Amino acid sequence: MKINLENFKSYTVNSVVILFSVILSFYIEGERELNEKSIYKNKLITDLINTINEDINQIDYIRSQVSETVKNYNSILNDIDSKNKNLSRADIMEKIVGDNIGISFFPQEGIFNQLISTGSFELIEKNELKSLLLEIYNHQNNRNYATSYQLDLFQIKFNEKSYNNFRINSEYNYQDGEIYGKPVVKSYIFNENYYYSNEFYGLLAEGKVNGNNYLRLIDNIKENYIQARIYAEYEINN
Repeated sequence: MKINLENFKSYTVNSVVILFSVILSFYIEGERELNEKSIYKNKLITDLINTINEDINQIDYIRSQVSETVKNYNSILNDIDSKNKNLSRADIMEKIVGDNIGISFFPQEGIFNQLISTGSFELIEKNELKSLLLEIYNHQNNRNYATSYQLDLFQIKFNEKSYNNFRINSEYNYQDGEIYGKPVVKSYIFNENYYYSNEFYGLLAEGKVNGNNYLRLIDNIKENYIQARIYAEYEINN
């Protein structure tokens, strides 16, 4: 059988052209999909930067409240050590009622979860950003929730002991204060024996330690947020 060389060359060229066209179309489609995913990833990271800013503001507020509580604990401890030479009884009651070490930081995890669920997280080019986000939203979040739970338990115990032993009657001014409102002392009976007791002193000392430990934790979280924001801004601008 005689093969027509010209027909064979033409068939070969056409086959190569068709194959190249198919490969090219797959490549173009792949590039288009990758570009769309990259645009969506950058949108999520932009949203993440916004939530980081909001979380940093929340941390700053929580820190101010916990710092004030630790300061109050320390003031009362010093007053007990000085045999009540520093504070009036009204001041003491106001500090006891106003203390709230159980106020906690609640991070916004929605955007990070979207990055994971949509596969956008794997498209992040900067490995430092991926590692830091995993540290923030996994390890540090778990520590924050565990510590917050312990602080809640302590606050319940502190309120129960204080309100019972000083017979405190208070109410909340919900118009004052950014989150929880502000408690106001309506009446109390000052229990001097309990004020100088080892139990009350121990509660104050425990609260002071718990508060300082929590301040250190949220300071570390804030530092990581700030660094993550730097990495995130670099990710979307380069």
